[in-house]
Amino acid sequence: MTSNTTTTRGRDAHLVTGATGFVGAALVLELVRRTDVELVCLVRPGATPAAERLRAALRDAAAAYDADAAVVAAIDLRCHAVEGDVVLPECGGAPLPRFHYDQLWHGAASLRFEDRYADEIVRVNTHGTRHALAWARAAGARQVNYMSTAYVAGAGVGRILETPCDGAETNNLYERSKIDAEAIVVGQRDLGVRVFRPSIVVGHSQTRGATNFTGMYGFLRQLTAFRGMMQRTQARLLAETALQLRLQVGAPVDLVPVDLVVQNAVTIMQGTDPAPGEAQYYHLTNPLAPDVDRVVALMFEELGLCPPRFVGDDVALEWLDERFDRRIGFYRSYMRGDRVFDRSNVERRVGRESSVPYAMTDDTLRAYYRWYLERLDATRRDLPVGR
Repeated sequence: MTSNTTTTRGRDAHLVTGATGFVGAALVLELVRRTDVELVCLVRPGATPAAERLRAALRDAAAAYDADAAVVAAIDLRCHAVEGDVVLPECGGAPLPRFHYDQLWHGAASLRFEDRYADEIVRVNTHGTRHALAWARAAGARQVNYMSTAYVAGAGVGRILETPCDGAETNNLYERSKIDAEAIVVGQRDLGVRVFRPSIVVGHSQTRGATNFTGMYGFLRQLTAFRGMMQRTQARLLAETALQLRLQVGAPVDLVPVDLVVQNAVTIMQGTDPAPGEAQYYHLTNPLAPDVDRVVALMFEELGLCPPRFVGDDVALEWLDERFDRRIGFYRSYMRGDRVFDRSNVERRVGRESSVPYAMTDDTLRAYYRWYLERLDATRRDLPVGR
C-alpha cells in the first residue's frame, strides 16, 4: 500500500474519507470490485502509520464479507492512504498521489449524539464537510458523494421523500449536524452532488459480518449487559419477569445490510452525472423494513429472557423497567413512528432488485444476533481477569 507516492497523472482516482469505518471500508471494497479507479483514502494521523491502519481495516472488512481473492490483492495495489483529518482546513493539505481525481466520497463522521459532545459533532460533521469539499476542489474532483443518514428526517413520520430536509425537527445533535452538512454540500455550486442516506446499517446480507457495532448492535449489547448485571444479583429475574418497553408495536425499524448500501451507491454513481450545483438524493434503505416489536422480541428470545411487553409512554414503569429504559433512551426515537422511506430515486437508477437479501425473516435476524453475540462473547473472554 502506498502513501504520498508519485505515479502516472492520467490514472483515474476517487478520494475517500471515512474509509476505515463500517460503511466506508465496504464502499472501498465495492469500488475495488466494480471499477478500475485508484482509491486515495484520508486517514487520521496516529501511533500506527496510516497505510497500516487502512490496510488492516480493509482486510478486516474483506474477511467479514468473504471478499474474493482479487479484491483482497487489490487492497495493496489500488488503495492509497494519505494522512490528514477532516477537522483541518483542506483536511490538512496532505500531498496526493498524482492521479486524475473525479469523485469525492465523504463518509467521515462522528456518530456521537449527546449534548456533551456538541463541539466534536460540529467540528467533524459540519466543519469537516466544508474541509472535505475544499480538499476535493483542490484535487480537481468533479463530483461529491455525501454519506448522510435517512434520519435527517428527524421526528418526521409517514412517507419520507428523497428531497431536501429543511426544517426537520431533530431528535439529537447527530441528526442536526447531518442536516447542516447536507446544506453545505448542496449549497456549493462547483461540484455535482449525490446525497446518499443509509438507514440503520447492519452486517453483510450473506455472511452477516460487520466491522462496527452501533445501531441494532448497540441495542443488543445494552440488553446483553443488562441481563449480565441482573444475573449477578437476581439470577432468574429476567427469565421470569417481562420487561415493559416503551416501543411502538408495528413501527418499522429500517435495518439494511451494508453490502446493499454500497452496491446501490456505486451503481447510482456509475449511472448518473450530476452537473455542477445539481443535487440528487437517494434513500439507501430497506423496502421490507421489519417491525420493531418483532426485532426486539427475537433479541429477548435469543438471550433466554422472558418475552417483553410493549407499552405506551403513558404507562407507569416498574423499577426494573425504568433501569433498562434509561439504557435505551437514544434508541427509542428510532423505534417509534410509522415512518417509511421513499426509494423512488433509488429504484429508478438501480432497477429491479431481488427482495431476498432485504427480507429480515426471523431466521435472518437470529443469524445476525448470533454472529454478533459470538464475537461479543469472544471479546469478553479475551479480557484480562480482574482481581
